[in-house]
Amino acid sequence: MRLSRLSIVFLCVIAMFQFGNVNSCAANTVISGGVSLTDSVPSGFFGAWKVVSVLSKTNNSQMFAPYSVDIWNLSRQNGVITLSNPVSGARASISVDEVRGDTVRFKKKSYDIDEESIETPVLTLNGDNFRGTDRIEVKTYQKGQLVKTEFVEYNIVAFKMSGATVPDIFE
Repeated sequence: MRLSRLSIVFLCVIAMFQFGNVNSCAANTVISGGVSLTDSVPSGFFGAWKVVSVLSKTNNSQMFAPYSVDIWNLSRQNGVITLSNPVSGARASISVDEVRGDTVRFKKKSYDIDEESIETPVLTLNGDNFRGTDRIEVKTYQKGQLVKTEFVEYNIVAFKMSGATVPDIFE
């Protein structure tokens, strides 16, 4: 039987009241709990998508493409959401910042030797397509000091290509 952290905290609180002993849950240990936003993402987001992105804002038009067409495969396994592109072979775990109905804000951070990249798509599901924005911020460092920040924001629209997952669509 799997118990979430929230369940364990709840059981510890019950034990403290029932037995009158705060040490029942190791009072010297910090216990935290939470509900995963990953489970709140509407299931309609998962599957293969054709994604069209059109640049709407940037501070460096030389660095970012004016538009792109991509394949995204969104999948969820064991509480982890993965975004992959079967054409390029790119694959990354993404975190969920916020879920409001059919609108989800994801976040993906990546690091290089002197660069940090933060991508934040905000997507609203509507049947077999979604719309939204994808903001990418790239911070460049030298000797640990921030020397420049470049950003781009794309308006995106996506069309569902197939079901919940397509692990072998291009194999």
